[in-house]
Amino acid sequence: MNVTSLARQRGLSLIELMVALVLSATLLWGVLQIFDSNRNTMRMQTAFARVQESGRFAMDLLTKEIRMADYWGCVPEEDNIQNHLDSTDPDYQNSSAKDLLDQIGANGVSGDNNVAASLTYGTKDVLLGTDTLTLRGAEDACEGTGRMVPSTQAAALQVSPLCQVEPGDVVLLTNCQSGELMTITQVQGIGSGGGGGTGETGASNKLTVTHDTGNNPADGVIDNATKELQRQYGADARLLKPYERTYFVAEGDAGPSLYYAATNASAQELVPGIEDMQILYGVDVDGDDVVDRWGSADAFTDDEMELALAIKVQLVVASDSGVNADELTVTDLDGVGTAYTDGKLRKIYLSTAKVRNRGRM
Repeated sequence: MNVTSLARQRGLSLIELMVALVLSATLLWGVLQIFDSNRNTMRMQTAFARVQESGRFAMDLLTKEIRMADYWGCVPEEDNIQNHLDSTDPDYQNSSAKDLLDQIGANGVSGDNNVAASLTYGTKDVLLGTDTLTLRGAEDACEGTGRMVPSTQAAALQVSPLCQVEPGDVVLLTNCQSGELMTITQVQGIGSGGGGGTGETGASNKLTVTHDTGNNPADGVIDNATKELQRQYGADARLLKPYERTYFVAEGDAGPSLYYAATNASAQELVPGIEDMQILYGVDVDGDDVVDRWGSADAFTDDEMELALAIKVQLVVASDSGVNADELTVTDLDGVGTAYTDGKLRKIYLSTAKVRNRGRM
């Protein structure tokens, strides 16, 4: 090896070092750009999946509930329903059951439009500017199974073990001829209940349900003023549990969410990420079972709301955090536009559901 050539190799020059640094920085910048792009894409995809899942679930839930609103079974005229509840009981005066008899077959749908003042369900305040939706009806407590009553004088009903009833529940026992609105005071388990009834044997596989009168000290339990039924109900009767559910938007732990408050229960969070809910009601004003007018809750009287055949729901669903989404302007069902510039991903869901228990299918 030439000693002279080795002596000349004294390392990199400053220019060569600067060129190497520039090339390395360019390559590193490119790698970081690819990494950042992939990260943003992943965040956008995750946000889109969450928004889509929340929106679909919330809309499916609401439309299903709307379709079943105002269901009361084969309920006769109000005059043929005997109200056994004690109207002098303070628990009756302070409960939603106070007006329950008048609501049967009538006030199945109601709500508030663009809440502007404090409105609370449970401990949750409704988000200002959003709508609420209240649905009423009754659910079959026994999953369609038959039941019997030993006699018109007896306080005990022999019902299917599938019946989901508890002491303190207000129920509606009804067939197409008459009905009984009453409070269940005691439920005895399988194998503990007494005598049989007409047309049915083996009462040991039944639940024994009583609706006695007298003072019940339990808080929130409405007393019965009477207990004698109008008739002996057979397998054609249904034991229904009336309900009232209000759906609304409120602030949750991670931002606005869809909530609901059931009868005599605290508010429960259903779906996160729901920022706005707007409702329109389709009312049949001429009795031809076709929607003639669409409007918000405050556009109709109580009598007109009884004619609402369909409900239109609009939801604005947002991601948990910003994902550098473009600015979005949403026009709600009232025609009011809102601009969103916080970089969150949003999607608008719009659906119309028929109230199946009103009008012709």
